[in-house]
Amino acid sequence: MNEKDRKKYERRGKYATFVVKYNKIFWVLLIALALYLGRGNFSTLIHTFRDWDEIQAAKGDVILQQRLFHSDRFYLEDPESYSEVRELSQGTYSYNLREGSDITLEQEKFLFANGDTYRHVTLPYVDTIKIYDVDTLKMFTRFAYSSGSAYYYDFEKGAWDSVKSFRGGSALPQHTLMYMNFNDQYYVLMDQLYGYNDIDEGVVESVDELTHLAHVNRVGNLWEIIMPYSMREGMEYQRWTLESTEPLIDMESGEILAGTDTTEKELILKALGLGDGSRWLADGYYSPVEEGYSPAGENYYYRSDNAQQLDLLLAAEDSRVASELAYVQVYKMAQNINENGYYEMPLQNSKLYSDYGIRYGYADLKANAAIGQTLITAAKRYGKEDFREPIETLADFFAQRLAEGGLPEYWHYKGEIKKVPASSETKKAAAAFLKAAGQLLDSPRYAELADSLK
Repeated sequence: MNEKDRKKYERRGKYATFVVKYNKIFWVLLIALALYLGRGNFSTLIHTFRDWDEIQAAKGDVILQQRLFHSDRFYLEDPESYSEVRELSQGTYSYNLREGSDITLEQEKFLFANGDTYRHVTLPYVDTIKIYDVDTLKMFTRFAYSSGSAYYYDFEKGAWDSVKSFRGGSALPQHTLMYMNFNDQYYVLMDQLYGYNDIDEGVVESVDELTHLAHVNRVGNLWEIIMPYSMREGMEYQRWTLESTEPLIDMESGEILAGTDTTEKELILKALGLGDGSRWLADGYYSPVEEGYSPAGENYYYRSDNAQQLDLLLAAEDSRVASELAYVQVYKMAQNINENGYYEMPLQNSKLYSDYGIRYGYADLKANAAIGQTLITAAKRYGKEDFREPIETLADFFAQRLAEGGLPEYWHYKGEIKKVPASSETKKAAAAFLKAAGQLLDSPRYAELADSLK
């Protein structure tokens, strides 16, 4: 061995000796680095063990899945069974409230006779989530297809745009409607996860900044849609999808839908109120709070009595997606007719209160007549059995007001300081509703009441 090789061999020997002698230090440093990088989840693990008795005493099972060195996550899945199931003319409605020791999940599902599925999930805030020291969560939804693409509405461009092909880690546009296509076999219209703060009954504040950039992730032959969000006290998060094995929206054709003046892709934007800020929540259609009403504030929405958006969907009888979304929302609107027989205005009108002492929770009779007409249109379209009861309830409300000595413009179950007589437009709208209700339900009494308003 020459001198050069000998020195090289000695250097290698010294390096090997050093590694053997100090290998424990390397392992300690590596473990310390791992603990540092995963310190948030390690803290969660410590809290879990520290509060184990309290966790076990809490109501329900653990719903939120946790893994050491991984972010907390929630997988959106159908429950094994729903607590409430109703057979309707268009399919089956199911409802389930699952209360866990860490989170609560409220799920609604409309399974249509043609196999399409509308899902609405609500994630309310619960105090027990503090047990886990959790702030930011992630909702995971899996689709069992190997390729996917999406259309989405770009507000800056004022037009639909597209993600041509999903790739692992592909970011999804925020706060907009998405229409996804998986393998030309499965189609999903999706309103993304949004956060809401409950201000008052029927009024919410949208807090979009608490939902973070969503993305898709490849897991074997599956795609996961991952939606991060931050949990805050008083908040809840909602998301809905309409899913089908048939195409839901014709994105390419410029053909005008029969019964409308728009194409299908334009109709969906217009009917859902995109651009106007309107929202579809689990308990109905919500519109931005208008000037002159309270409670007011930026991003405040109220459960709307405006039936025009639903009338747009009902008019598009040849559209699969419009027909299904219309049915879901008209059905939800019908459930919101209160025990006094009307659809109430949850906002307080400043002028009505100052001039007549009318508080929030009142009936706008012209708006309620319009809602009645929408219910009748839906009953003719889908079958009257699903809408018979709310139509009768609303018609009886008008009958009771007439029996009290004349139709008012507004009415409150607690009464008001001054009565506001109905305008000619309101009388005309009420007469049209009562006449249509009498014909649909074969009730001469409603038709007679309609004639009395002429």
